[in-house]
Amino acid sequence: MSLSLTVFVPAYNEEKNLPHCVDAVTDKLTRLNIAHEFLIVNDGSRDKTAEIAQQLSAARSNVRVIHHRKNGGIGAAFVTAIQNARGEWLILIPADLALEPDEIHHYVEAAPDADIVVGLRTDQSDYTILRKIVSWTNIKLVQVLFGMKERQFQYISMYRLGVLRQMDIEYWQSAFFHAEVLIKAKALGKKLVEVEIKYAPRVSGKPTGARLKLILLTVRDLFHFWLRWLRLGPLRASKRNTIANAEE
Repeated sequence: MSLSLTVFVPAYNEEKNLPHCVDAVTDKLTRLNIAHEFLIVNDGSRDKTAEIAQQLSAARSNVRVIHHRKNGGIGAAFVTAIQNARGEWLILIPADLALEPDEIHHYVEAAPDADIVVGLRTDQSDYTILRKIVSWTNIKLVQVLFGMKERQFQYISMYRLGVLRQMDIEYWQSAFFHAEVLIKAKALGKKLVEVEIKYAPRVSGKPTGARLKLILLTVRDLFHFWLRWLRLGPLRASKRNTIANAEE
């Protein structure tokens, strides 16, 4: 299939996971005959992630590394990736993978008929009861407040880079940016296609998505955007520079 892909890997203290991630995804994309690059964003890691990422870049011509001096979170890394990616498509794959590499073909196969391929995680066996409640609540809020019919908003998606560059990612400081992109894309008339993906549990390192501070920030940003959505309307709230336009 003719498709060029940027594999964006956000990495914060992922020294144990990063080499395996690059190896596993490279193997799968090579077998699929997909032209690709890796863009690793080292997000202020305190372990040997920066050193390992540089080693991978030195050994492989299709691996690039960008370093954040301070940890800004996955949203900040996502914005950096959008600005620097070279592929037609961009997929965010965590250093711990969070999916079976063999599942990547589902994204690739759905791409011709989509602007964003939305992954549906099929397994929450490693979720605590609290995290399941938080996940369910987040999904229902996005569906009800923004009229979205999609079934998940926080898992791995693959995006046409041109679509991402048509919008401002405003809520990158919280996990709401995942849903923000899908909501804005839908408002801009883009096509979202869902695919079910087999989840792969993290085997090392610590997840950061369930921290109370991040949950509260996400809720804050969700309602902040909803109020703007009501005031400006879906299309104006989704286009680039809406804040400046609204104030004029």
